[in-house]
Amino acid sequence: MKNLPINWTGRVLSAPIMINFELTSGCNVRCRHCYNFWRENASSTHDRVTEEKMDALIDMMIKDGVFHIVLTGGEPFLNYKVLLHGLRKCTENNISTSMNSNLMLATDERMKQLKEAGLNHVLTSLNSYDPAVNDYMVNKTGAFEEIIRGIKTTIANGIRVSVNMIISEPNKTHLYNTAKLCAELGAVNIFATRLVPSVNVDNPEVTDFYLEKEDAMRAVNDLAKAKKDFGIGIGSLISYPLCMLGDLEQFRDLVGRGCPAQRGNRMVVNANGETHSCTHEMKSYGNVFEIGIKGAFKKMREWHDGSYLYEACRDCDYINVCRSGCRSAAYSYYKKMDEKDPLFLGKDAVKKRYKIEIPEEIGKAVMEGHEFIVPETVRFRKEDGFYVLNVRWANAFTVSEELGSFLIKMRDSKGAVSIKNMPGEKAGDWLIALIYKDALEPKEKALKEKLGKNSKSGCGLDPSDIIQLQHI
Repeated sequence: MKNLPINWTGRVLSAPIMINFELTSGCNVRCRHCYNFWRENASSTHDRVTEEKMDALIDMMIKDGVFHIVLTGGEPFLNYKVLLHGLRKCTENNISTSMNSNLMLATDERMKQLKEAGLNHVLTSLNSYDPAVNDYMVNKTGAFEEIIRGIKTTIANGIRVSVNMIISEPNKTHLYNTAKLCAELGAVNIFATRLVPSVNVDNPEVTDFYLEKEDAMRAVNDLAKAKKDFGIGIGSLISYPLCMLGDLEQFRDLVGRGCPAQRGNRMVVNANGETHSCTHEMKSYGNVFEIGIKGAFKKMREWHDGSYLYEACRDCDYINVCRSGCRSAAYSYYKKMDEKDPLFLGKDAVKKRYKIEIPEEIGKAVMEGHEFIVPETVRFRKEDGFYVLNVRWANAFTVSEELGSFLIKMRDSKGAVSIKNMPGEKAGDWLIALIYKDALEPKEKALKEKLGKNSKSGCGLDPSDIIQLQHI
């Protein structure tokens, strides 16, 4: 472990916040950017998860306090019985869920069943508004029409849909029009995710996987324009280095993404039980069904302790947020985990800093002693000397033991929180940050409505990051 940045929290989690669980590695398409592209038989489901394995993992999640699971693949519909079984058991045990699927196998009957089992969100992929380009990227003629049908069917059954678009050479100019299509279909979000080449690619720069910095900037500019013009939520599943973005006001929706693997938020579990810290990683940290969630997670410490940070990033004000961009992209291009992100420009490239947007009335109300409450849905996990607070889904962060104990007491007693009884230093800053994160909500209806109308972005930021960045 190298010297850590001065603002590194030093809090090490005992278990992940969320788990990506692959129900089968088999898939009904063979996307050119996916690991399945190199498999001899991409549609094989010989390694599909059984109900017994599903139950075993969920039991471990309950025991270890893991809040959220993403049921994924391959294509999870190829293991539908276990998918439905897992959703029901997670819902019964207060584990929030989401699903990653291309939705090509979605039917009205299936989506009704999944909705009743507790599913309320699906992340799907649509790589272009142009059917020919989309079908080329997923290696299946007719895929575009099947995905569109699946999106419509899912939304018709009351399940939210977010769309992921993998940005690379073939579709680098298609984001705006694809976002327009997704908004018209009723999708809540579109993600412009840059392609991280598989480790099977020797030199990504000579393939259509490569994305020039100029093309990456065009993509994020088109993304911001799409939000303004169509009202669709925006983001990315792979972080862009904040120095590449430059203007953190314009691209505030992309600021909080960071690296879930380095934050210790995520664990990936393959259908055979092998574990990874990052979805793009080949290295296994052991089989979860042999050594458990905590046993595998403990072996991932190099991801969590700053070992993979790029040296030139360590004195950047945004290091705790950005985490040197994407470590798997660095490895794909330069074969070292602590190398620069291929889109890295350097800390001096940040021209406009990030500031949170809280209505003036809320800030004034906090300082005047107005009261706020902790929603009943907020979940907590005790750690060694601190707490993990989970707002919803995988949206979680750490708080001090003193603050965590106080918030639990207020939640359970339905007590009021204000600057008058808020414990610890920087009470006003922490109140505002917790309000921004939806961990507190106003008691007064007028204030609640005002906050609800405010367009929040960068909500992936931890409150400690929010407070630190406000005082730079």
